[in-house]
Parts: sequence; structure tokens; C-alpha cells
Amino acid sequence: MSAGGRSVTTTISSLLGTELPGLLSDLAEAPDLDAAAVLLLEQFSEATGGRRTALFVVDRAFRALEPRGTFGFTVPPEDRKVVALEDSGHPMAVSAVGHEVVLCDAEGARGAGLPFERVLLLPLPQARYRGGPVSRPERSPALDERFSGCAVYAWAPGERRQRSGHTVFGVLAVEGRPEDALVDALANAALLCGPVLARASVLDGLRRAAERLDEQRNLLTTIINALPDPIVITDATNRVVVQNQRAELLLSPREGDSEGRRRAVEINNLLFSSFLSKAVLAGGFRTTARELNLVDPHEGSDLLFEVLAHPLPAAISRQGAYVSVLRDVTDLKRASIELERQFNRARVTEMEATRERDRLNLILNNVGDPILVTDDQAKIILMNPQAEQLFEPPAGTTDRVLLQRVRGNDTKFSTLISDFAVSSATERRERITLLQPQDGREQPMEVVAGKVLNERGEPLAIVSALHDLTKQAENERLYQELKTLNSELEDRIRMATADLEAQNLRLQWQSSELEKAYRLKSEFLANMSHELRTPINALIGYTALMLDRIYGELTPKQVEGLTRIQASSQHLLALINDILDLAKIEAGKMPVHLEPTALRPILLEVAAQIEPLVRRRALEFRLEVDESIPVLYTDPTKVKQIVLNLLSNAVKFTHRGSVSLTARAVGQHLEIRVADTGIGIKPQHLDVIFEEFRQVDQSRTREYGGTGLGLSITRKLISLLGGEIGVQSEYGRGTTFIVLLPVRSDSVSVDEQVTRAAIGAMNPPS
Repeated sequence: MSAGGRSVTTTISSLLGTELPGLLSDLAEAPDLDAAAVLLLEQFSEATGGRRTALFVVDRAFRALEPRGTFGFTVPPEDRKVVALEDSGHPMAVSAVGHEVVLCDAEGARGAGLPFERVLLLPLPQARYRGGPVSRPERSPALDERFSGCAVYAWAPGERRQRSGHTVFGVLAVEGRPEDALVDALANAALLCGPVLARASVLDGLRRAAERLDEQRNLLTTIINALPDPIVITDATNRVVVQNQRAELLLSPREGDSEGRRRAVEINNLLFSSFLSKAVLAGGFRTTARELNLVDPHEGSDLLFEVLAHPLPAAISRQGAYVSVLRDVTDLKRASIELERQFNRARVTEMEATRERDRLNLILNNVGDPILVTDDQAKIILMNPQAEQLFEPPAGTTDRVLLQRVRGNDTKFSTLISDFAVSSATERRERITLLQPQDGREQPMEVVAGKVLNERGEPLAIVSALHDLTKQAENERLYQELKTLNSELEDRIRMATADLEAQNLRLQWQSSELEKAYRLKSEFLANMSHELRTPINALIGYTALMLDRIYGELTPKQVEGLTRIQASSQHLLALINDILDLAKIEAGKMPVHLEPTALRPILLEVAAQIEPLVRRRALEFRLEVDESIPVLYTDPTKVKQIVLNLLSNAVKFTHRGSVSLTARAVGQHLEIRVADTGIGIKPQHLDVIFEEFRQVDQSRTREYGGTGLGLSITRKLISLLGGEIGVQSEYGRGTTFIVLLPVRSDSVSVDEQVTRAAIGAMNPPS
């Protein structure tokens, strides 16, 4: 169809003549509407000498023209325009609705979304029309109101095209203003191509509808086969028309089935047909479920189904058809029967439990001692009136003291039961002291608690009986006083009698006792750690309880006194801890646990602990940890105590300035430096700062406090880990402690380290 050397008019004439049937045939054989549209635009562009063309198609609702394709140019999506057919003042609507050939200038082209200076609009009808050639265009006053420069080609007189009763398929837009003869040829070609394109559009819609129908049918088949319930569609004679795969397993025989399976399938068909017949005789199918017994073709076991049968609409089956959904309720039926049996057993058990509870309440109300029943979470769920006097305030009481005593009793008892609940023991006897809520009198009690276990050995409840030990405690107190008095008398007599003998023996063992004194002192302090700490902890604890108003309100002077007691007790506990640590080291009882240790987390934790003290003294604190520090094989607890002792000393002896902590790897050792800008140490005192109970300036001992054990303990701990410590100081300018720890301490066993520490304690440096 190339124009070659022919003129445009000659090309169009050939298009309308011998070659037009070929174009119409190509359009009819196009696979879809889009391909036909491309072919049409290409041929019209070629026939007009390469002019740009565009196609607009009426939508399915016949309300607007939509752009369908272009040739020779591209319209961006944001510039595409849809023209309403009701817009009688738009050139494209005039061409489509009136089947007119319209010529527009640039403004009219832009109104249609086309980048043309001039555009020729040709109607594409859905049916073939008769008519003659068009005449010269005439201006349209209706179009000039909105788009100036629009003209309509009038049909020749006596040759008016018949277009009544027909609809338009679309409008073909051609760039420019062709000659009148060419316009007539283009219009006639459009009249012939319109019905072909309309037919292609209809076929395209039918094909797409068929494809959607096939997709929906396949989807419906897949959904039905995916359902776990058998689904069967039967006709008016109860013959199976359609069934899913689950139904085929029950009702359809297969080639190669065993005799047993074929027999089971036959039985199922008979049972199902009989069910449908009975349903019809009973008055037709209803939406309520009915039970149907079938046989499992694979296992031969009985199956129970609930059948929901529904008549299909007459539009689907005029002769009458039914769809039946079979829901397998075999397990549900068994579970229902079992649930009913369990429900009956539960009712019997509940009645027995009610009778037992009534008997238990009767027993509890007539027992003289308080009895409580708690759950596994130590919550009281039952108690007798005697227990209510201790753990339940009277109804409507507002006495705060009484309520506080009751809460105190509940707290003590709950703590005891909570510890017992998490233990593996099934019985426990323990003494506690409660308060009488009415008068605040202390009442010693013995708690006898036992766990109630289920068949799996799990605790269900805890039953506790409380026995009053007031008389027994008084007797024990008198007995202890008498025993103490007798012991004192015996000791005095024994001491008076043995004093003379001891004078002679003392000279013999005094020298050996002096040699053992240092070792025995250390061993005694190490063994007495619990005995020394316990009373101080009790003192701190009870002071805290009193400050928390557990035992009643306090006056301001009492609060001040208790606060001082608490601070002094904590200070005393810290001093005792230092002494006990030193004693453990010297007695060789300080344990060392070597393990792979990352240093950074330890230093960060120590820095966090020392930060409040640094902030309180308004000092600057710097922490620098080298990233190349390897993982140490050492005791992390000892390393933490070493660094904390050095930092505490640095902060204590620094009034202003800064404290820094740095760590880096030096060969096979780790170097930790603790530096401060404090008071410093005189050169003559550098050799004595690591001795026990020694501070370089006794006048400052009162100012800064302490026992002089911190550096001594630190040096011994470093020795246990196989390391060394050094010090650099300038008096009045600051001090730096340098600690070297081996990266791996496994070269020296724990026993050897303990032995070395003990030898060092027995032979302190001069």
C-alpha cells in the first residue's frame, strides 16, 4: 500500500477502488480490535502522504469518545481527553453524533487532545450507509461559540447519506486539511471501515467474555474440588450430574478398585439415593441438616455426614436439580458423645466437691487453731474464723494501725508460703512472729504447711495450720536464762579452778600460739564472715523498715537518728567487707574463677557505678578503651573489684579536676591506668601505700575515712590473677596507678595462685 511516486489523490482512489477490499479483509482478519486499529491508522496515514492519525472509540455506555490509538505520534496519559457525546458544542461530538465530516483548526484539535495545527474528523459508523460526495466546508455557528475556525462538510444535494436509526462506532482524526476530493475519498473509506471495526470490537468483547467465563469455570471447579466436604448435584431422578473429588472418593468407582472398595461405593450410592428419595417423600428438601451414614471405601469404617440439600434455581435447571453438601461429622459426633459423658461426670464430681467443701468448712470452723488454704501463687482462698482474726480486718474498720498490722501479717505469711510453693518439698514447719491486730501484741506461731497434689504430682493448693507458741516461747526464754546463769556460774568456777594451772601452761604454749595467731586470726575472720555480716544486715534491714514506717510513724528526730544509724551501719559493713576480703586472701580461701572475659562491658559497668560519686563531686570523668583489646582469660569479678577500688580512691582524694580510666593491650598483657588530679603522694610514701591498715597521712584519715585496706586488697587480688601494679605520683598534682594483667592466666593454676597469695600474706613486704 506504499504510495511511492503516486499522488495522494491517486492513492486514495486506489484505496477506494481495487485495494480497499484487501484493507477491509485485513481489518476483518485482525486478531483483536487493537491490531485492527493500528492497521487502519497506518493505512490512512500512508494514503494521506504520511499524515499523523488518531482513533477515538465510543465507550460501552455510548456516552463518550475515548482515545484508542495513534500513529506517527504519542499523546502522554495526562494530555489524553475524553469527549462526552452530549457535548453538542464539541467538534468530535458533532462528527460522531451527526455523522458529519468536521474540519478544525489548532484550537479545536487541542480540544480533542491532539497536537495538530488542523485536524479532519471522519465518522466511523457501525453500519454501512449510502450517499454521494461531500461539498466544500461551511462554518458552523454552533461550533464557533467555543472553537473558532471549525467547518462542517455538507453532503451533496440529493445524495444525503441515510444515517437515521444507526449509531456510530468512533471518529478517525487525520492531521491537516486535505483537498476536497481527498476528503470525499477519506469519508467514503471511513464509512466502509467503520462496520468492520465495529464487528471486530463485538468479536473482541465476545472473545474476552468467553475467556472470563472459562477462567470463572476453572476457578469454580478448583474451589469446589478444594473443599473438604463432598458436594453432589443430582437431577430430578436422583441421578448424580456433578460431584467434586471428595464426593468421587465416596460415590464413584474407579478402574482397578478392589472388591471391597467397589462394594463400599455401591452401598454408599444406595444409601445416598435412599436418603434423597426419603427427603422427597417427606415433603421436599429443606435447608436443615439431616444425618446420613456412609461407609469409608478405604478403611471400611462407618462415617456420619450432615446433608444440606438445596434446590437449584429454575434458571439453571428447568427440570429440577438439587445440590447436596455432605459434612463429615463423625469425629464431631464422637466428641459430642464424649463431651456429654464428661459433662455428666463433671456434674457428679461437682456435687461431690460441694459436699466435701461443706464438710471442710464445718471442720475448719470448729478447729481452735488458725487454718488457711492458699493456691499455688500463695493467694489465700479459704480460712477459718480464727485465721480471719489475724489476716482479715473487721468489716468497715478505718483504724490505720489495725490495717497496717493485718497487712504485715499477710506479707509475712505470703512470703513464707511463696518460698514453700516454689520448693520441691511437700511439707514444711517454720516459726514466724505475727501481731495481734487489736492490741499489737507479738504472737509467735508455728506454721505447719502441706501441699495438695494432683494425679500428676503438681501442687493444687497449700493447707497451713498455725499453732500458738506463746507459752512455749516464754518457757524457752526462762530456760535459756536459767541455762545462761548456770553456764556463767560453771564458767566462773572452772575459770577460777583452771587459772592456777593455766599460769604454768601458758609459758609453754605462748610462743607457739603467737606463731599461730596471725593464721588463726585470718581463718577466724574468714569463717566468721556470715556471723559478722548477718547482724549488720539485720540492723540495716530493720532500720530501713522503721524508716519506711512499717512499725509506725516516726518523729523528725527519730528519722534523723535512724538515718545516721543506717549510714553508719552501711559504712561499718563496708569496712568489715574489706577486712573479711583481706582475711580470705591471707587464709587462702579467696576463690578464683577463670573464664573468657570481655573487658569493655566490665569497665562500662564500673564507670556507671562510679558516675554518681563523680557527679556529686563535680569532677570530669574520661573512659578510653582500646578497640584492639583481646578477650582475657581471667576472673571478671576480681577485675571489676580492682578497677572499682582504684576509681573509688581516685575520686575520694580528688577535690577538683578529672579522673580518667584507660585500657590498652601491651604485648601479652593488658594495661589499665587510673589517673586523677588529686592531692598526690609524697615520694617517701610510695613504698608504704600498699601495706595493710596504713594511710600515708594520719591527719587525712579522719578527713577521708577508710581503713587503709583498699590498696592492699587490690594488690593481693592482682597477684592472684598473675598481674602487677605500679604507681606514679606528684605531690599536689595527682596520681596514676598502672595495672598489668596477663591476657591468659591459665599458665598458673588457681591452687598455685592461692598458695602464692597465702605466702605473701604470711610474709608482708618490709
